[in-house]
Amino acid sequence: MSCDAIYRYARRALVWLVAVGVLTAGAGVLYFGTPHHASDASVASVEADPNVTVTEQGGTYTLEPSGRESTVGLVFYPGARVHPDAYVASLAPLASEANVTVVVPKLRLNLAVLEQGAASGYVTGSRVENWYVGGHSLGGAMACRYAAQNPEAVEGVVLYASYCDRDISETGLAALSVTGSADTVLDSDSYEENRENLPADTTVRTLPLNHTQFGSYRGQRGDEPSNLSYATAHDRLANVTVAWVRSQGDT
Repeated sequence: MSCDAIYRYARRALVWLVAVGVLTAGAGVLYFGTPHHASDASVASVEADPNVTVTEQGGTYTLEPSGRESTVGLVFYPGARVHPDAYVASLAPLASEANVTVVVPKLRLNLAVLEQGAASGYVTGSRVENWYVGGHSLGGAMACRYAAQNPEAVEGVVLYASYCDRDISETGLAALSVTGSADTVLDSDSYEENRENLPADTTVRTLPLNHTQFGSYRGQRGDEPSNLSYATAHDRLANVTVAWVRSQGDT
């Protein structure tokens, strides 16, 4: 094969590889850029609750107790490819019953791994005195990474169907870990392997929820139905989370 032929072949191969890369990247952006959303009814039910004030800006949702000053806040990272609106209904009881301000940030490409430090914009210089970070699934792991790097900025972590892949066991942070017995998405082996990364006094609870019932969305690949309705699942979740937040004595 002549040098010119080799050059032409190599150029065509390079163009082909670039095209494949662009198409693959584009497919990834499209996939992660189309997240799972909450049902309209689940968001509307919270907006109709006189005890909760719901604010949305740029896809970020803030839930505040109506007519009351809140001294406790929670920045909650969504799971991978899940929109913040999917957590409005499941987290609303924290605002209405525990006087907590809840922020569910909209993240780039709906991936908390791309914005592990998203909580900083809320916990720094806020009128809310005591902040917690938490999240669902991948979001919980990234919230833990934030807490591990900034233990002085937060009081603790709230994990839904998630685990810490960074060691916070000696930080003095409070921790709540809630998993679902009907959850077929959470990697149970990784969960068990990383349990020692949590403080020894972590509150651990298992509820009969599947993966999506920590929010208000459907269509999660690999998830299986549970025997609970979403409303009942959220009530069970609220009973645990509200009680835990109150036990911290910050509200």
